[in-house]
Amino acid sequence: MLKISVNSLKPGTRLGKDIYSKDSKLLLRRGTFITQAHLNVFAKRRIREVYILESDLPVKVLPDFECVYNNCLNTVKSFMLRAKLGEGLDFEEIGETIDSLFEQVLNQADILKKMRLIKKRGEYLFSHSVNVALLCMLLGKWLDCEPVTIKELGLAGLFHDIGKVYVDEAILNKPGRLTAAEFEHIKKHTLLGYIFLNDNSWINKSISSAVLMHHERADGSGYPLGKKGYDVNFYAAVVAVADIYDAITSDRVYSPKRSPCVAIETIWDESFGRLNPKITKVFFDRMTSFFMGKRVLLSNNQEGTVVYVDPGEPTKPTVMAGNRLYNLRVDRSISIKRVID
Repeated sequence: MLKISVNSLKPGTRLGKDIYSKDSKLLLRRGTFITQAHLNVFAKRRIREVYILESDLPVKVLPDFECVYNNCLNTVKSFMLRAKLGEGLDFEEIGETIDSLFEQVLNQADILKKMRLIKKRGEYLFSHSVNVALLCMLLGKWLDCEPVTIKELGLAGLFHDIGKVYVDEAILNKPGRLTAAEFEHIKKHTLLGYIFLNDNSWINKSISSAVLMHHERADGSGYPLGKKGYDVNFYAAVVAVADIYDAITSDRVYSPKRSPCVAIETIWDESFGRLNPKITKVFFDRMTSFFMGKRVLLSNNQEGTVVYVDPGEPTKPTVMAGNRLYNLRVDRSISIKRVID
């Protein structure tokens, strides 16, 4: 089977996997020949990706994701080093990097899984920048943004922490709790990144503003401006969600990575008064489909498969482990410790 965008589908293609509605009702069975009427229903129900029988569709061969990711990682290392030395950004190099990520986000199936499998230890600042760029573009795609906006969201994600090259590395990589003075020093990275980007005339002001404001929160608890309300730059609001998700699911010097469930629950909790709910709702809804069919490790060390996801609480699915069903929404003593595949 192959997971593809419905935009690539043509009538006559056979469905490779059952399609269910958000309330778990069967819409189409595996093996159904897709008609134009089906495509119209997909558009109406906002179904953007389906599984097909691979033999039915000639698919464009994308560059290997890991190769693209590593090339982007090298680009980030390069422009961050140049930024630290006071040099400007290479428009062509960074443009090619965003184009390659955009192609992956637009066409690659299960990009979240591919990102999870490629997580690198010891290169957090660089890999975090690539991951946030990918997540911002994915969110842009889910929000039905125009291609140019999706690419600019990717740039905002790629640059969001560039100001950290000017932060004391001993503080940046400190394994323990930061003092109040150290945290104030870290917080300067948003303003420093903003100033640096403003010296590069080809950078859109919405992108540099996102770098400045991606730590702002609607309740006024963010920084550096302490802005209140949801009128913060749209790009910054998207970066904020992507930043939180990747930070929680990555290994950091002061915190081991946690499961996507923890990240999604954190983002949902922060939707009530801190993050933009229009963005977090789309993110939350999309993650409902992320868990279906996944192999997971439960907190009781049982491995199983997610067989049902409640749209109202996708991080508490029903898991089949051996011959036993675990309804995590009912049994709160058990949680998903890790997504295996």
